[in-house]
Amino acid sequence: MIFSKANFGTFSTSLAIQTCGAGTGVLTARILGPVARGELATVILWPVILSNLGLMGCNWALARVVAREPQRESEWVAVGVAVGMASAPLYLLAGYFLMPLLLPTERVYLLPVARLALLLIPLDIFNQILLSVDHGRMRWRRYNMLRLSFFLFYLGSIGLIGLSRQIEVRWFVIALLASHFLAVLLRFWIQRKCIAAARVRFAEFRYLLRAGLPYFGATASNLASLQFDTILVVSLLNTEAAGIYAIASALANGQSSLGDALGITSFAVASNEASFGGLAKIITETFRQAALASCGVGLALSCLIPFCVVPLFGRGFAPAIWLAVILAMAASTTASAGILNQGLRGAGRPHAGIASQILGIAAVALAALFLLRRFGIAGIALAVMLGGCTQLIVLVFAAAKWLNISPLEFWPFGFGNLRAFFRQLAGLRLRDSRSPA
Repeated sequence: MIFSKANFGTFSTSLAIQTCGAGTGVLTARILGPVARGELATVILWPVILSNLGLMGCNWALARVVAREPQRESEWVAVGVAVGMASAPLYLLAGYFLMPLLLPTERVYLLPVARLALLLIPLDIFNQILLSVDHGRMRWRRYNMLRLSFFLFYLGSIGLIGLSRQIEVRWFVIALLASHFLAVLLRFWIQRKCIAAARVRFAEFRYLLRAGLPYFGATASNLASLQFDTILVVSLLNTEAAGIYAIASALANGQSSLGDALGITSFAVASNEASFGGLAKIITETFRQAALASCGVGLALSCLIPFCVVPLFGRGFAPAIWLAVILAMAASTTASAGILNQGLRGAGRPHAGIASQILGIAAVALAALFLLRRFGIAGIALAVMLGGCTQLIVLVFAAAKWLNISPLEFWPFGFGNLRAFFRQLAGLRLRDSRSPA
């Protein structure tokens, strides 16, 4: 199930993205150091959150509707762009006035740069809306090329900053915005004929907003789940701690290539599957094999991290070592939960993911309350691990109930599952995923 051409191509792209991310992460940490790296994490945190909320869930709804109605792709592209044009100014304006309240009091000096970073909101909204069309149509080559383009632009921009020896945080924000702008131009150019030819009808505009509403809740809960630990670190600890935690998180997410690839294809294949039995097979088999792969990669990464941090990032980031090990183990759990959540989203069932993420956030908050004083920043990493386990358990039971099967069907460590996994891995039979394009 996971050894298909679509998964392999998407994983290869995710791995290339991860490599670019590692390059930008190393350069940024070397140039800025822990304190300024924490300032960068502070100023881009809320623009990233607001840009994802500004999508109003319409990127997921758009991917599903073009999968069902490929003959009307041009019309739906124009509708998606219209939704972005309506929502982006609202979230940009809201961010401008909310930013002084969102920044920690002792970091108000970062307000001008944080407001500059808010330009990310319209750029990211259009990027994700246009990308969702190729996601829904399962045009994997173009989809993966467009995904990778931004990270190549950003790596080049950071390289230029390194050569010019500009060590101010605002230059890194400008590089981020310029990279998103170039990615937007590329995606608009590819879809220019669709956008120019189609007419936007208010009924379709309203339908997309209404269809995106459940996914808006899912996006909000997903953002809170992914960013809650960073919000805690940025709000409660100093900028040096925020910089160290940012590097630990980046290292721990070295395995995200696999989870991203499997989540992307799981959503698209489930969106295009009409039979209930087929959905059950896709969701359960993908989860079992993905969980095995995630655990293996997470274990390998945990063993490598202690030898990588100081040579790559410098001795100032040495405290990130054991944070990254804990977060890497937690990331294996959250990656498996994310893949299952994407499969359920593709089947039109986003509510289970919302419930699991709300409960996971509650678990992180409660655990951090007790562990932060005793273990410091490591307590937040341990809380993240507990939150990931909570999400996974809730999702498995919710999916089992909907599919009317035993939760044990999701258990990945049985002898039969291990044998099937390694047999496919040894043969690496790259089967074609069903694709209309």
